[in-house]
This record gives sequence, C-alpha cells and structure tokens, in this order.
Amino acid sequence: MYVERPWKERRNCALKKQPKEYSVPAIDKTVAILNALTEQHLTIQEIHTTLNVPKSTAFVILNTLEQYSLIQKNPEGKYRLGHGVLRWGIGYMKSMDLVAIARPHLEQLVADTPYTAHLAVSEKGKPVYVDKVEGGGFVRFATKIGQVQPLHMSGVGKAIASGMSEEEIAAVLAAELEGTPDKLERALEKLMEDVEHVHQYGFSIEDEEFEEGIRCIGAPIRGENGQVFASISITTLNKDLPATKYQMMGASVKETADRISAELGYLEQKPAPVKDMPKQGGAR
Repeated sequence: MYVERPWKERRNCALKKQPKEYSVPAIDKTVAILNALTEQHLTIQEIHTTLNVPKSTAFVILNTLEQYSLIQKNPEGKYRLGHGVLRWGIGYMKSMDLVAIARPHLEQLVADTPYTAHLAVSEKGKPVYVDKVEGGGFVRFATKIGQVQPLHMSGVGKAIASGMSEEEIAAVLAAELEGTPDKLERALEKLMEDVEHVHQYGFSIEDEEFEEGIRCIGAPIRGENGQVFASISITTLNKDLPATKYQMMGASVKETADRISAELGYLEQKPAPVKDMPKQGGAR
C-alpha cells in the first residue's frame, strides 16, 4: 500500500511548515523583482509599493540587473525583462533532454485526442510547465512555459504527487495554501484520495478545480531510477471531455507518459495495464 499507516495519525506533524532554508536577503529581493517583472512592466515606485523593497535598495538592484541586460527600462520609466534572461532560458531548455524526448510524444497525443498537451517537471514538489503543444481546435489556453501549477488542483500536479510521500505532499500544501489547519487538512485528504486514484488507474483527473469549465487528465513520468520527476496532461473544455471519456483518455495519457519514461531509461519489470474505472467515473 502507498500509505503505510493512516495519514490522519501523522497529519499534525506533516502539516507543520519546514524550517526556512538559509538565504541572502539581497538575492531574495532580486529574485522577487525578477519574478514580478515576468508578469508586468513596473516603475521603481511600483516595485517599492508592491514588493515592499526600499527605493534605494530597488535602485541598486535594478541598476545592476540592467548592466547585465537582465532587465531594460522603457521610455515611460517602466522596467521589463531583458534579453539576458532569454539566454538563461535557452540554456536551460537546451539542457532539458526531457523536452526533446517528450515533444514528439506530446505532438502525437494532441493529434490523437486532439486536446492541448502540457509537460511539467517537479521543482521541489511544485509542477512547472516546461513544454506545451496546442490542441487542434479553436480554443487556446493562456498557460505559459515556466508557469507553476498547484499541486492539489492540476492534472500534472496530482500526477507528480503520486510519486511523493505524504509528508512531502503536506509540506508543499502548507507552503502553497493560506488558511486554517482545517483547510490544509481537507486539501491533504482530498489530494491523498487523488494520489490513490493515480496508483490504481495510472492517471489523474482535474475536474474544474483550478478553473471553471476546464478539465485535465495527467499521468506521471519516471526517470531511469523509477522516481516520478515529471508529468504530462491534456487540457480541454469540460464539454469536450465528459466523464464517460475519462477511461479512454486516461489510458491514452498514461500510455504516452509510459513511452516517455521508457525512452528516458525507465524499465518496468511488467507493464502495468490501465485498470477500468467505475462506470461514469466520478470527478477526482
């Protein structure tokens, strides 16, 4: 069994936030500024107001980043990301053998379904999109490469969670969610049910939990050592993915993820067949 003992016996301990890692305040502020500039262009006053960074500190950081072409200042006095960041991104993507290996499989999945497909990697338990193949229809989803998805409310997240321990899942939720212990407890309980679903059937289901009208089906990707480190998903409108299609689409997504895992060097002793879900498989 995945859960070695009832999770409720350990939830209080598991939900405690982990000690913060050592960090450098100046770098923390720099990263916060860069993260903010990925979303919108900002003036130094707006950076000061929204991030609570002293103007003098913000000025020094911005000036330094500008020297390295990591940001640029437009005529209106607003800062945006510079081409130096793009060099980092290109270098990162070149190092990602996963993207190159998975891309043909994602394209085939889109051709077969034809829904939008995403590829995500686990960054300390948080799913981050690293590739996307648009579906063949007219609908386009505003997801972006580098976008972080919620572990408990996304198809890629639930699939990644299937390879994590309950303590690891609880730690991510504690950092991800703001609310009372009861809220965290409910989220953990629901996600553990979703994880068990992945263990039983090989795929995850996200049923309008993150965004109304949108459904996703995901599946985990394993590396050579057998550990889940990434996942894929298909995304579409709820009307195009009724519950009656969960089994068929789930099998397609799982088989695609398994092929990617095999190409990465993961060899199952015995291929795991996709189990049949109950009729009209309920939302997960």
